[in-house]
Amino acid sequence: MLGTSDREGARDPAEGRRRRSAARRGAALPVVHFHRPAERPFTASQRESTTILIGGLSPRHDKLVEAAIQAMGCRCQALPNVTMESYTAGREFGNNGLCNPTYFTVGNLVKFLQDREAEGMSKEAIVDTYVFLTAGSCGTCRFGMYESQYRLALENAGFHGFRVVLFGTDDGIDQSSGEAAGLDLSLDFFLGLITAFDLADVLNQYTYRLRPYEVVPGSVDEVTSRVVAHLYELVRNRDRFELEDHWTRLAVGTRLEGAVRYIAKILHLTRSDQFTGAMREARDAYDQLEFDPFRVRPVVKVMGEFWAQTTEGPGNFHIHRFLEQEGAEVYVDRSLFTRLSYMLFMHREKTRDRRGLRQDEGRLAHYLRYYRKMGLLGLADRLLHRENRRLIEALGGTLHEMLDQSELELLARPYWNWRTTSGEGHLEIAENIYYHTHHLCHMVLSLKPFTCMPSTQSDGVQVRVVEDHPGMIFLPIETSGDGEVIAHSRVQMALGSARAKARKEMDDIVAASPWTLDEIRAWADDHPQVKRPSYRVPHAPGVVGRAANLALHISGLMGARTPAVPVTREAHRV
Repeated sequence: MLGTSDREGARDPAEGRRRRSAARRGAALPVVHFHRPAERPFTASQRESTTILIGGLSPRHDKLVEAAIQAMGCRCQALPNVTMESYTAGREFGNNGLCNPTYFTVGNLVKFLQDREAEGMSKEAIVDTYVFLTAGSCGTCRFGMYESQYRLALENAGFHGFRVVLFGTDDGIDQSSGEAAGLDLSLDFFLGLITAFDLADVLNQYTYRLRPYEVVPGSVDEVTSRVVAHLYELVRNRDRFELEDHWTRLAVGTRLEGAVRYIAKILHLTRSDQFTGAMREARDAYDQLEFDPFRVRPVVKVMGEFWAQTTEGPGNFHIHRFLEQEGAEVYVDRSLFTRLSYMLFMHREKTRDRRGLRQDEGRLAHYLRYYRKMGLLGLADRLLHRENRRLIEALGGTLHEMLDQSELELLARPYWNWRTTSGEGHLEIAENIYYHTHHLCHMVLSLKPFTCMPSTQSDGVQVRVVEDHPGMIFLPIETSGDGEVIAHSRVQMALGSARAKARKEMDDIVAASPWTLDEIRAWADDHPQVKRPSYRVPHAPGVVGRAANLALHISGLMGARTPAVPVTREAHRV
């Protein structure tokens, strides 16, 4: 990989300017190859003096992941949300021709460190004080090169020897950058991380679901901020369960001892009421707010490349807020848990493909190992779904459950082979079909970074998908550091069709009802529980919008002359 400047130029800004000036004049410059710089290890003795930096997800995810790492006895700080200054720094110190998630995330780290330097810290103190924890790969894309881009940009910016700890989505934690025992890679660490992902995923989706209907602007965000602060303390101070020794006395000294302790920790997490109780408190707090659920809002499902659909800010043209300003309800999925479930599915299918290929062990031993591995992967996926369902139920049970990856693969199979993992695998194809055929959205908006070849591949397939599903509104948008006005204009045009679908849906239901909309509203005012966000409105076949489903539901209750509406808590799936 070629660096944009050599090391001497990075150390000396004047030298860097001289080299850039010479390059503009066409003067020949020696090619300097980038090499991974040697890094000092991050050890346990440095935990008290070293801060782990994280970033790259939504603000709520980053905040709760920060708490999960702090719970392990480490100092941790989430980077600020990305800005255009982050993008500029990424362009300046990174390589040319990369996608905008690379520029935003790499530049965000460099900008944070430069701000610390502007506050008076020396570069040497910054390198000693901070380490950065990042993902290493995300399928067949240049996200797998993020680690080298971080190192190159840090080197070019003059932060020589800055430590990068790699959290690879394929292989877990890679501490090959040194004997990095500073991170306690125990089961407690991963359970805390998964809990943070789960909480942030559910809270994100619930916030987006409620915000378009709030009567007092900003009230939902205010409650969400309080909920995140409360969850932050719970995650950071959560008790780490340890099984008493007398329960493992029969397994002491054997391989079963560790397995018994692991199983006990997982069972404790699945039975604990610590976080479900907090979500019930959050449900009650949201129920105290005032909402107008009769606002007709087109539901827009946002999906696409992982970072582009997860981030909130200039990295995706502020698309979530823009959609809400245009009168839409944004439907976001559980991004991290969906990704984890997808990874487990891929691992299961690859294991199934390799069954019987090994010749270096007996047939019985091979199949015993195969079924053990498949059982553990299946159990892990079921536990993910169960824990996610528990939080949804605690929050009121109004959110859709996590999608089953096997079902998604079947939906995408006529168009996409799951072994072609690029383009977010089969997820984009299958989710577009699923949300349309199950009438969960009026429109699908797919976000992908400019030059993101893998994600763009699935767009070509979506042309056939749209042809096979009349009435489907699918809009792909490429995100970059500029072009926000053009992207918003394209979204507005597609949103007009989605808005018309939502309005027609509502008009048809009111026209078929023996009651006028004003009478339905008056009945709802007399029974305020139906306007609470935790009230479960049945999802009628073929009806998408929240207002339309509620009007249809209340029409049925009025026709039955029901004196009061019971607040039900039974589980359901749309």
